[in-house]
Amino acid sequence: MRIAVSKERYPLEKRVAVMPDAIQKLVEEGHDVFVEMGAGEGVHISDEQYVKSGAQIMSDARRMYENIDMIVKLKAPSTEEFTLMNKKILICMMHSEQNHERIYYAGLQNLIIVELENIRDEKNHRIINQTGITGEIGVYYALRHSQKMPWDMKALVLGYGNVSTGALKACHRLGIETKILRKSEFKYIEHHLEDLDLLINGISWPDSARVRREYIVTKKHLKKASPHLIILDLSVDFPNPIETIRPTTYSQPYYLEEGRVHISLYGYPGLVPITSTKIYSQQIYPVLSMIAQNNGLRSIGNCGDLGMAIKKAILDPQKEDWEKYKPQDVLNGSKIE
Repeated sequence: MRIAVSKERYPLEKRVAVMPDAIQKLVEEGHDVFVEMGAGEGVHISDEQYVKSGAQIMSDARRMYENIDMIVKLKAPSTEEFTLMNKKILICMMHSEQNHERIYYAGLQNLIIVELENIRDEKNHRIINQTGITGEIGVYYALRHSQKMPWDMKALVLGYGNVSTGALKACHRLGIETKILRKSEFKYIEHHLEDLDLLINGISWPDSARVRREYIVTKKHLKKASPHLIILDLSVDFPNPIETIRPTTYSQPYYLEEGRVHISLYGYPGLVPITSTKIYSQQIYPVLSMIAQNNGLRSIGNCGDLGMAIKKAILDPQKEDWEKYKPQDVLNGSKIE
């Protein structure tokens, strides 16, 4: 197969989906790999390193996409990037459940998506996964906004999953006094916030609670909370258990509300791009190799456990009534540039 590795265009994103060692393996397996010029420069991987691995460097993304079978990148394409892709397999973090308009743009271009975040093993664990790093780096970043030494801080953790475990690991390493708030204790949240330095949310809030706009921490609670409280949201889905949380970006990673720092960053591992790229490349290579060796997605479910996991992560917009997800600006007559 002919595989293209795209340069990430999300603002301040430094990572790349695949490193040279993984590309060398794909080339040795008989596939042609094209890498967009400068794709690895954010993590200090030169075009020359990719060439040595057997890749061809392409300076024009539109031209690169013309004659390939499969595109791989980390972040979902922007509206403009979608227009460059047509009738390809696209492998990326699509997050279509939270971003329905992406289904429309993929359908418009006749793309078939393999959603990296939905590739799960038989125990329903994500195979492409950096949730542990998310928890750790989230805590380290939050401390930039603290006026205390870690050993002089108190942290409260909501949730028991992988991101919460990563946060707990970082807190313990730093000597932060940490408590996990159990569900039965949610009603006492106001008491816990009085002298708290760091509130960490790792709960994946159920749809029913979102629809009803239910919260564990409300604006009213925050008004009475410690004045130096930092709120670190690691689940990054909305609405969530904290009423005042909204998404933040690399360019604006935090904001103040009710006088308290709020952090809810899409892509926490991107704060440590070299480590994150290394892990993602190791995780993504087997997926690319499986699809390429199978010459596409047809019958991929017959290719063992990984093949079945890939099959379950396929999003085919043509089977999803993609036109119903047309964004409002398009409905109003705006054009994609």
